[in-house]
Amino acid sequence: MKSYTTIALLLISISVFAQDYKGIWSGYMRAEAFNVSVLNVQYILHVKEQNQNIVNGKAYIFRNSPLHAEGILDFIGIVNKNKLKIVELKILYSKIPNDTISFICIKNLDLELTHHNGLDDLRGIFTGAGEYQQPCYPGKVYLQRFNKNNQETIPAAMLTTILLDDTDPNVFLKTKLARPIVIDVVDNVIELEINDYLKQDNDIISVYHNRRLIIKNLTILNKPYKQTLRFNRNSELQEIIIYAENLGQIPPNTSNLKVFDGVKIHQVLIQSSKEVSAVVYLRYLPPQKSPQK
Repeated sequence: MKSYTTIALLLISISVFAQDYKGIWSGYMRAEAFNVSVLNVQYILHVKEQNQNIVNGKAYIFRNSPLHAEGILDFIGIVNKNKLKIVELKILYSKIPNDTISFICIKNLDLELTHHNGLDDLRGIFTGAGEYQQPCYPGKVYLQRFNKNNQETIPAAMLTTILLDDTDPNVFLKTKLARPIVIDVVDNVIELEINDYLKQDNDIISVYHNRRLIIKNLTILNKPYKQTLRFNRNSELQEIIIYAENLGQIPPNTSNLKVFDGVKIHQVLIQSSKEVSAVVYLRYLPPQKSPQK
């Protein structure tokens, strides 16, 4: 039997006692295969925003030897006390030699916050895949909160870019991203259902999954539009952005979104404008298998 859950446009907190992760974290990533180094790069995590247990921002990756390479990626994440899970979404910029095409992977980071000698450290592991799903080697990551003793590890031009970006809000297609709604799902294959809220008034939206277009210029009708979404089981967090292509006859752009994960239907009222896009996070929490006796 299906059960129904109605969710308001509010952040659902997983942990009310979230640690403070906002700011710049600088360090490195390492990966080995058969005792040979296959990745040795500098890595910077810039947590631009933290709303209780939700974080987002940009990640910077670079190296100067043997060949110069660099890149920037969007990320989102969830905090659970001293645990931080980061999901990189999309490569925003890259400058890499032709023979290092696998230099930038879109990664999942599983980090733990610790405190040593008055300093905050983030340590953990990462996995990932390239933009076209070519596999990347897993490895380890070590980051430290930005301070006067580690600021020289960041190239001056990159540090200037990060500090300037810190003053700007996170935007998508020139719209600010609203505080996300978090929905827990138990399967990695879900069904999205979208229809107009109350009165059909020619609202048009586009829908993006992890910053990639999956539904383009959909006119919202009273009759529901349905689409199946399948995502990677290894990634705990998925981002859905609902972008208003117009405001319809009665502003703002409104719709009713249902997310069916095979067990529950989660119902969300979506409201977007030309200034603000609605955001939904899908948190993948498969049922735990009972230990065999």
